[in-house]
Amino acid sequence: MEGSILEHYKNILDLVPCGICQVALDDDLTILYANQFYYDIYGYTSQDAEEKGFINARFILPEADFQMIHKNLLDQVVRGKTKFQMEYRGVHSTGKILWLLVQCTYDPNIPGSVLCSLMDIADRKRMEDEIRMSMEESKTAFALTDKYMYIFDVEKRRLFQPEATAEEFGLPVVADNAPYSIVESGTIDEESRQEYIDFYESIIQGKPKGQTVVKKRKQDGTTGWYSAKFAMIYDSEGRPRRAIISSENITEQREKELTYQKWSQHFKAQEGKTIGYYEYNLTKDAVEAGDDPPDYLRPFEKYTDTVRYIAERFVYEGDRARFYNFFNRDKLLLRYYNGQSSGNMDYLRKRDDGSLYWVRATVQLIADPYNNDVRLFMMTLDIDEEKTETLRLQRRVEHDGMTGVLNRDTFMTRVTEALEESGPAARHALIMLDIDQFKVQNDSYGHQFGDQVIKETAGILKHFLRRNDICGRIGGDEFMVFLNDITCEQDVIPRIAQLCDLLKRKYPEKGEVSCSLGVVFYPRDGENFKELYRNADIALYEVKRAGRCDFRVYEGEAEKEKMDCGEKDSDFPGTGEKR
Repeated sequence: MEGSILEHYKNILDLVPCGICQVALDDDLTILYANQFYYDIYGYTSQDAEEKGFINARFILPEADFQMIHKNLLDQVVRGKTKFQMEYRGVHSTGKILWLLVQCTYDPNIPGSVLCSLMDIADRKRMEDEIRMSMEESKTAFALTDKYMYIFDVEKRRLFQPEATAEEFGLPVVADNAPYSIVESGTIDEESRQEYIDFYESIIQGKPKGQTVVKKRKQDGTTGWYSAKFAMIYDSEGRPRRAIISSENITEQREKELTYQKWSQHFKAQEGKTIGYYEYNLTKDAVEAGDDPPDYLRPFEKYTDTVRYIAERFVYEGDRARFYNFFNRDKLLLRYYNGQSSGNMDYLRKRDDGSLYWVRATVQLIADPYNNDVRLFMMTLDIDEEKTETLRLQRRVEHDGMTGVLNRDTFMTRVTEALEESGPAARHALIMLDIDQFKVQNDSYGHQFGDQVIKETAGILKHFLRRNDICGRIGGDEFMVFLNDITCEQDVIPRIAQLCDLLKRKYPEKGEVSCSLGVVFYPRDGENFKELYRNADIALYEVKRAGRCDFRVYEGEAEKEKMDCGEKDSDFPGTGEKR
């Protein structure tokens, strides 16, 4: 009779859509009983399991996982736990890895075994992994300092937040039943709880956007003020699906517990630096959420039309090509698919009165959590004051303080960049020059006169150059000039002769000042800066040897042999005393 009752209950358990088993607490966790669904989970039948060796838990667990689970199971029993659960990986008969949730029950009256129920949680794990990856890609979506990105699943009331933020506030990365579970955790200060709930209720109601300010408590007990704003993502039927939430720590603006009104005024003052914040769907070439656009942008529904209008109306003509290149839709999509999710561009923008000021456009590219469309988040800031100061300091670093031309290192860098960007048909000229008998003049008439000669030499060179040419002071009385993109070598020779004449001038009671020039051509005389520098130095040496106050074009190996027989200069600028 007992046997028939047992069989009856086993038959019932076989109908339960959940894996149920009883395992012995031995070295292999031997299976004492399992229902049919238990075997189904792993791709076996109760009939063929024993034949294939599936008689214990070790058989269907990776060895490292088995050791961990075995230890955890015994630890729970030793501690007197009667109910506990674990998540673990199992191996399907096909070799596929499974994720399972097991609920364990230990009855002290039946020592030596544990009763377990199993559920396949692979879908949940996959979703969590996808969300974590999505959060990692989009956590800096607005490219704003000290801002955090959250995603709220409207249908499931589930909040996904960055791991670091969750840890900071003692919350799970994936919080169910939001916002109420967050409030119940004690993270939200009592005076802000209603504002926090209202914020999420606005999302649940499907409003397109909203914002709030709340006081939150960290895990270490400290509190701070945080502003948050959301933008809603709707499905094709217009139903609210997900909200992207941006949160910023504004505690510094809330010092001494300022009233909400005072904080709002401060925020508006900060907002004055923001020209605009916009969101676009690059995949669909569509304008989406963002701050309320100005009236002149409201008619545009396409991203490309908006970019064209802004470029033609507001962007300085000299920066317009760069602007188009940076905001080109195809290039932004290519950048995203190549793993580059952010970027910024500084450019000159026109005011209504025609004056120019510096702005910075910051962009962030992320994948839409549901349809994988590529979305562009863009914010434009007024950085005129800071940029002007940066350019002033940069000029001081890159330019020679006495003459205003480039210093040695910057000249070498600029020329190297120009050579690296040169196409196969490009032609350039490099001129090395120094002032003849400069040391004698400097010693005879004083450093003040020497400085005057150096400054006037630089002035002549700057006046002589075209817009794309490069000039630098290499050291002392030595200069170099890079003539960028010349038509041919013969056409430039008369210009060099003219420069040589311009550099010859007379000073009352001090005599004549002249310069000697060595000339090389790219790519004939060298394909990199070091080769061109060395050969220009050789050509200059020949001018000096022949009597100075002239120029000479490098003639190849014949001049190298002459140079090798005489006194040679250093191979690279700044490494030795000049002639």
